[in-house]
Amino acid sequence: MTRTRFLAVLIALGLSALAQAQTTYRWVDRQGQVHYSDQPPPPEAGTPEARRFAAPPPDPTLSYTLRKLGEDFPVTLYTSANCTDLCASARALLGARGIPFTERILASQDDIADFRDRFGSPEQVPTLSVGRKPFKGFEPGGWNRLLDQVGYPKAP
Repeated sequence: MTRTRFLAVLIALGLSALAQAQTTYRWVDRQGQVHYSDQPPPPEAGTPEARRFAAPPPDPTLSYTLRKLGEDFPVTLYTSANCTDLCASARALLGARGIPFTERILASQDDIADFRDRFGSPEQVPTLSVGRKPFKGFEPGGWNRLLDQVGYPKAP
């Protein structure tokens, strides 16, 4: 694969990862103006409406192996709005391996309750889920072992 083609594929993977399931928030400020954002509203905004949109269908440019692994062992990264460095490192690890993933941002009480049901307490981000196997907290060696166990490639 040429370097240009490799960079194009890497950029496409990065953009597709950003386009995964997103939450959109709607709230009304004190002046009555309606706001829409992908970021949670300020605390004084009250209870926002949060709508989660489904992830798009699998990227047809992915190899058969990655598409099949994504169906059998979907990778989900759980983060929060205030998780910066560790969550960026987690995204970079998945991106460096070329692994398609869905990012779920714990932004509402419902999100946190869903997280607790699946992983227990305390809430710890980033958390990785590969198929039904969870890994709480960012530990590159453990994450790589978990991804290796189900057959994800080590490099794109």
